Amino acid sequence: MRPINLLPPEISRKSKARRRVFMAILGALGFVALLVLATFWLSGQASQAEDDLVAQQQANEQLQAQINQLDGARQMRSDYQTGVARLQTALATDIAWGRLLNDLGRIINQNAWLSSFSAQSSAPTDTDFSFGSLAVSGTAFWYEDASSWLRVLDSSYWPAVGAGWVSSATVAEVEEIPVVNFSSAAVLTSSALSTRMIDLIPEVPE
Repeated sequence: MRPINLLPPEISRKSKARRRVFMAILGALGFVALLVLATFWLSGQASQAEDDLVAQQQANEQLQAQINQLDGARQMRSDYQTGVARLQTALATDIAWGRLLNDLGRIINQNAWLSSFSAQSSAPTDTDFSFGSLAVSGTAFWYEDASSWLRVLDSSYWPAVGAGWVSSATVAEVEEIPVVNFSSAAVLTSSALSTRMIDLIPEVPE
């Protein structure tokens, strides 16, 4: 059985209009709520993006600081290598004169004595592998004593000196005692070099 509406038609229309207005208001409120939620979400995203940007800037600053430190380390290594090159050049022909003279006093024949000694260092060349030269003059009791000195110049007893020769040997007298005055020369080998280059240049890890 169909229900019978006894209310006037105007009331029914007004009721429907109120419902439509109410639904429209609810829809508007829902839309506003969605806008508010979207605003909060976007605000959170923007805040996170700002935090990420700040973190990235800090990371970039740290990375730049590390790069600057590496640049400083590279400059220090370059300065070190330059200093090493200068030191190697300066000490390339550095002769251990103290050791050389000490060995000379140790191996000189007891029947001979020196009257002059001169030596100088020089850089080796493609044709001359010596590191200097040595000239010694002295007096021996006889030729055998002078020749023993020559043998010393070419022996393992004095590795700092090599290729020795006697340039002259003449007989003379000292208080009516016959003696032999001799002059000799030799070259300085790599064994005459000092170890100051090794001592002064520290080892630096790569």
